[in-house]
Amino acid sequence: MTQTYKIQNFPELTITGYAAKLPLPTMDNLKEVSAQKSHHFMTIGQSGQFPTLMQASRDKIGYALSGATDDYLEYFAGANTTATPADTTTRTLPAGDYIVLKGQGGPSRQLFDQLISQFFGTILPADPHLYPKDSFVIEALLNGNPTDAVVELRIPVSH
Repeated sequence: MTQTYKIQNFPELTITGYAAKLPLPTMDNLKEVSAQKSHHFMTIGQSGQFPTLMQASRDKIGYALSGATDDYLEYFAGANTTATPADTTTRTLPAGDYIVLKGQGGPSRQLFDQLISQFFGTILPADPHLYPKDSFVIEALLNGNPTDAVVELRIPVSH
């Protein structure tokens, strides 16, 4: 899948949700990490936690934020919501320019994995200054339908 991208400016955004600690992704464990991302979303979806956030969502977009630490990948699933259940935490996404890749038609996790692979496997090697070292990636489910999804991958631009 050849993917083009655009640069788009987004305002600061606070998302409320639930974090999971996952293994740092490598070429050897990408499928395992992807399955764990799906499991995290499925768990908070089936428990009613994520639907509660989405019912009070300001923009009706489901977000996931992936950020690497020295020891693990934090995968944070949430929404831009007015709901604040006691067991949630928040993450603030900074305002600025983001590389945006879009996908649609099929399971959201599969689309996100394809876009991530395209960015890190093709786009970034051809233009390495685009991505700041040790940054984060945002997955946005735009249509609320994870089985026939419309998604965006948003990656902060290095300046």
